[in-house]
Amino acid sequence: MSTPYTIRRGDTLTKIANRRGFRNWRAIYDHPDNAGFRRLRPNPNLIYPGDVIQIPETSTPTAHPAQTPGPPAQIPIPDDKCCFLARPDNQCPYSGDKSNYTCPPGYVKHHWTCTEGTRQIGCGECAKVPSDSCWIGPFHCSIWWYVT
Repeated sequence: MSTPYTIRRGDTLTKIANRRGFRNWRAIYDHPDNAGFRRLRPNPNLIYPGDVIQIPETSTPTAHPAQTPGPPAQIPIPDDKCCFLARPDNQCPYSGDKSNYTCPPGYVKHHWTCTEGTRQIGCGECAKVPSDSCWIGPFHCSIWWYVT
């Protein structure tokens, strides 16, 4: 059994999966109920407002990615709902403060802030394509830091 969901502006399959408790976007995109959607949108990075996907029912909820331990060198994302990163598995290199992260040649910095409780959190990614919108990949790395 699945539930229909209409894509809204700013949605990505990763964001939707995170909000719904799935380990990653493939659990939704690859679900048999989304066969028609996959034919319509063979590139999962190109979804549009108004598209309808089916959200599968989960029998056992999975943890938010921030609650899943990463490799020892990775600093986990705080358990917040505002800073979803495209590459939490690959932290961007930085010098001093994490907001001074660097991107490799051919990638550009994208950063924004969000609020979790009373704290401001900075979120950043190195993307291949310059854009005023979020979630335009491919991405090289991601990083987060406390602003306040």
